[in-house]
Amino acid sequence: MRTPFGPLNIVYRILAARLGEVRALEEVYHLRSVWNFVAVFAATIVVPGIVLTWYGFAGIRAEQRAGTAEVSREAEIVSNALYGDIESYFQSFENATLNRMKSGRSLTSSLAEMSDVLRVVFVFDNEGRMVAPFVRDLPSDPSATDLFAMPRWQEAWGAELGQDWARAADRYAALAREAPGLREQGHAVFARGRVLAREGDAGAAELAWNEVLRQYPTVRDPWGFRLGDLARLRLGEQRLAREPAVGAALLRQLVEDLLSGAMVMGQGGEPAVARRALDLLAGKVDPDWLARTRGRLGERSDQLYWSSALLEELDRLGTRGRLFRTEFGVFYYWRTEQALWVTTSTDDDQYLFALDLPGLVAQLGVRAERAAGPDSEVRAILVAPSSSSEGGALSRRTLSRWLDGWAIEVLPRDPEALAARQNERWRRGVGIILLSAVMISVGLVLTARLLRRELAAAREKSDFAARVSHELRSPLTQIRLKAEALQLGLATTDASRDQHYDVIVRESERLSRLIDNMLDFSAIERGLKKYTMRPGDLGQTVGRAVESALVAMEMRGMHVDVEIPEDLPPVSHDPEAVSQVVTNLLSNAAKYGRDAGWIGVRVSVESGEVRVTISDRGIGIDPQEQGKIFQEYYRSLDPRARQRKGTGLGLTIVKYIVEAHDGRVTLESAIGSGSTFTLHFPVRPPRADAHP
Repeated sequence: MRTPFGPLNIVYRILAARLGEVRALEEVYHLRSVWNFVAVFAATIVVPGIVLTWYGFAGIRAEQRAGTAEVSREAEIVSNALYGDIESYFQSFENATLNRMKSGRSLTSSLAEMSDVLRVVFVFDNEGRMVAPFVRDLPSDPSATDLFAMPRWQEAWGAELGQDWARAADRYAALAREAPGLREQGHAVFARGRVLAREGDAGAAELAWNEVLRQYPTVRDPWGFRLGDLARLRLGEQRLAREPAVGAALLRQLVEDLLSGAMVMGQGGEPAVARRALDLLAGKVDPDWLARTRGRLGERSDQLYWSSALLEELDRLGTRGRLFRTEFGVFYYWRTEQALWVTTSTDDDQYLFALDLPGLVAQLGVRAERAAGPDSEVRAILVAPSSSSEGGALSRRTLSRWLDGWAIEVLPRDPEALAARQNERWRRGVGIILLSAVMISVGLVLTARLLRRELAAAREKSDFAARVSHELRSPLTQIRLKAEALQLGLATTDASRDQHYDVIVRESERLSRLIDNMLDFSAIERGLKKYTMRPGDLGQTVGRAVESALVAMEMRGMHVDVEIPEDLPPVSHDPEAVSQVVTNLLSNAAKYGRDAGWIGVRVSVESGEVRVTISDRGIGIDPQEQGKIFQEYYRSLDPRARQRKGTGLGLTIVKYIVEAHDGRVTLESAIGSGSTFTLHFPVRPPRADAHP
């Protein structure tokens, strides 16, 4: 090869000092086509990119000098748009409410349809009394006493704990006759029904609970439960066990009555009873009704929670005369610490809506953030009554129609609007130019990587050609030397002649295997390699392959330990291809594990697949190289592995053949401990194309 000239001559001299003249010439001639590509890339991409970047900066400077500010006009547009958006938000709530009022639908259910921050709706009659969906605490019984401190109650409760049901029922009956107040009487009657049911006297228990329903239906126990609700729950539960249809009807009616009635604020008895009844009805009624009712109960429970949390603010609204009547379709708004209150009226009722103020403010804040686009030079904010303005507002509008004291402000993103816009345009233009520069740089980097990869591939192919030449020359040389020795009669004894014949056969097999691998790999690269699959005993195929290689292994001083069961399930496979896989792995095991002198071959069935494991106790494979050894032409960097001859194709062909059988190859290896290759063949037909 001639010495290169021009820039490549400089590269040649640098490489020659490190790699030697011959190797340097090879590298430089690989670089010649790359150099031409780089020159074309620079002339068509890099140089025009630099020129366009220069003119881009010049255009940005001209636009910056000629720009004028229109920030105030933009701020007014954003302010009007945000105010209209907020007005539309409240108008949507009012329209949804009016539509319900006109259609006669309840305003106390499905609150999210009116507003996603509406938490509870109170209904008042013409005299200002709350009638739905909740009522205030019921008046206390003046004769009520500490029930649990009464000796008679303690006696009854002790007997119940001791499961002396008859004595407990007797004591509860006496307590019901002697108790001074309705609560004590009703609770004693209910407790007597409970112990009678535990005793097994269902009829007497039902009589007791029916007495509760007649005389004490609205009396509440010390935990806030209405005795009538508890009695109906017990009756329904007991009937459900004996007469499922009747019991289900009783419990279902109980739930409907609880949800349609007015619950007491501050008391959680009604929702708890309804939940228990629904749990009992699970699997015994229409699941759609059950799901809908659970949703209604969940919504009512949430409203009950909010009504209790807002009770103090509700009282303050009443004392300040806020709950005055309005005309139909007219809404008034008041703000407190936790809620935004809205009131409107019909001829018969007055409605008071409680909107979650923090949630509402958060939503309006999001709308304010979105009012101006990300590229706008202004921004909108929501200003609370207790917050001071940031100053420099370009536009301000109050929200006193809905939120007393709140306002929206539109501010410049930078105090100096003109400078801000010019800087923004400058940054945008520079960003586009820099993006182009980055893309060109990325292109350069990717091109460099591609070139480096192509150079590596060329180098690998060159090394592969050298390795193949050496691999082919070695067996040919051995065959020729031994054949000439036999021809010239240099082998004078039978033992020496047999040894020469063995060498000729062994090297011929090695030469045949090398040629087969190269031909197979050539077919694989062209996509022409296919296999004929048929069900068969994979163990027999592996056994024949091992038997064929056994003589060569023993001649190398290797002991092959084979374990193949006889009851393997049939596997669709190409026997010749699988034999080639086993032969390649055995050859590698003998090559890299010859110092240990042992090779293990094991066939087993695990997890719905037949596994073929070939192990050695040789030099092992570095973990960092285990993911690369199946690549074509790859040779390990380990000096001990480099001492062994090879083409870098054997494992590539192994992986291809196994994957063509819808299988996979796994590897376990450690430096100095040997390697184990496992072939996984599924016990099912392979895919139709029979090749990857």
